[in-house]
Parts: sequence; structure tokens; C-alpha cells
Amino acid sequence: MPDLSESPKPVIFHNGELHRSDAPLVAVTDQVIVQGQGVFETLVAHKGEPFAFQRHIERLERSAELVGLSVPGQEKIAGSISLVMTESGFDQTAKSRIRITLTGGIGNTRFSSEPGEARLFIEVSPAPSFAESTSLITVPFPRNDRGALAGAKTINYGENVVALRLAKEAGADEAIFGNTQDLLCEGTWSNIFVFKGGKWITPPLSSGCLPGVTRALVLEQAVEIGTTIEEIDLKMSALASIEGAFLTSTLRDLQPVREVDGWQLPLLKPPGFSELEAAFQKLAAPKD
Repeated sequence: MPDLSESPKPVIFHNGELHRSDAPLVAVTDQVIVQGQGVFETLVAHKGEPFAFQRHIERLERSAELVGLSVPGQEKIAGSISLVMTESGFDQTAKSRIRITLTGGIGNTRFSSEPGEARLFIEVSPAPSFAESTSLITVPFPRNDRGALAGAKTINYGENVVALRLAKEAGADEAIFGNTQDLLCEGTWSNIFVFKGGKWITPPLSSGCLPGVTRALVLEQAVEIGTTIEEIDLKMSALASIEGAFLTSTLRDLQPVREVDGWQLPLLKPPGFSELEAAFQKLAAPKD
């Protein structure tokens, strides 16, 4: 078990035990290594309480079904999270990160018609901090909106790694993908909302973007406060004339965009953004 005598350090919970985050727990014969058969979810927790747990688990189940994995029961996952948060000391941390990973496990499931028995890993670590605003670049290769894994949260992040490296080399923070139809899709680990022509727009799920939990919550809060956000397709070329934008993800919440491809956006916080941000923060705030 990790040394927890000081402030909580990143840990992994597997097979009923806590391990250091760098512990060698995955075999080279695990199907996550052999063929990339694995899915994951990232949650944020406030003093040990996961936010939007049910939504994340439902998405995990959908992703697992696509890659042929069976998911442990929700009660088991919830109980494991509660145990690792308490035993690691992260239940006292204001904001922490939880990553649930399911791997294909050891054995040849490549030609099986039955779902493989997934191995469950739960990692807990301090939540990262984000700058007040972010800069983006667009990348020349598309997200495959027609692919078998479109909309699934799998561990196959090769394209994201390449795109994010290009962003860093360009001095930006995040990379934005178009899809095979040259329509706006998503970031490497974010959804995008843009302000153009006096209205808010976000790509529809048919674009191939991940059905982000924060994205969905923002859309719901927009209805609650009377802010219109249209889920419609937008040509990638239209990014050159948008007035503002923001990204959403579990760990960043809502983050304004200050520039795209080196071009400074006219509005850092377009009309309606502050209201959306406040509504989301109220929803996500820890409950007494």
C-alpha cells in the first residue's frame, strides 16, 4: 500500500488493493496492449464525491459495449471509488480526479463473439488546474465521424497525441479536429462551443464528437437560463470568422478561447458565456 502519511498522492485501486500510480499492474498479454481493447472515463470529485457519476458510467457502458467488454456493476464501481477515496485520503481533497479504466484482460478475445471480462482500474490523483483562457490550432487530419468507434471513449488516443504535440509545437494549448466532411468536430480532449453571428453553436453528435458529459450539462443549463445554443454543423473554414468560443471537459469545466491558429478572437467572453459559466458552477458545486 502507498505511503499516505503526507498529503494524498496518486494511487490506483485494483483487485481490492491500493497501489502506487506507477505500479506494474497490466500484463503485456492484456488485450488493452495486444489490440487496444480498453475504455475509460474521467470524473471530478469534490471531497470524495464524484460529480455526474451516473452519466459517466452510462457512457462507460456504451463505450465498453462497442469494443466488446462487459462492465462491472455500477454498485461495484461506486463502492470501489468510495473505498479508494477514503483509504487514500482524497475524500478530504477539495477537488480530485478519478479515472476509471477497463481493459480487455488476459486472453484471446479477438475472435470471440462473447464480451470479454474487463479488468477494472481506478486511479485517483489531484485535479489539474487550467489557465483562465486557452489557445487552439486546427489540425490537417480529420476525426472519422463514420468510424466504428466514433463517439466512444476508448484508450486509442494516438491521433490525439499527435494533434496535441502539434499544438504544443505551435505554442498552443489544444488542437481542434474537423471531421471527414470538413465540419467542426472536437478537441483532443474537449468539446467546443463557438459564438458566430450573435448566436452560440456547438457541433452535433453526428459530427463524430465525443458525447461529453460537461457538454450535455451545459446544453441543459442553457435551456434552464434561457440561452439558445444550436447543435448544428459548421464548416471548419468558419472558424476564421467566429467572434468567440469556449471549450468544455470534465476537468476544465468551461474555458474561454482567446485565439485560433494564431488569430486573436474579438470576444473572450461573448454574451451569455458568464451566465452559462455561473449556472454550471452552481450545478457542480459541492452539496452540503
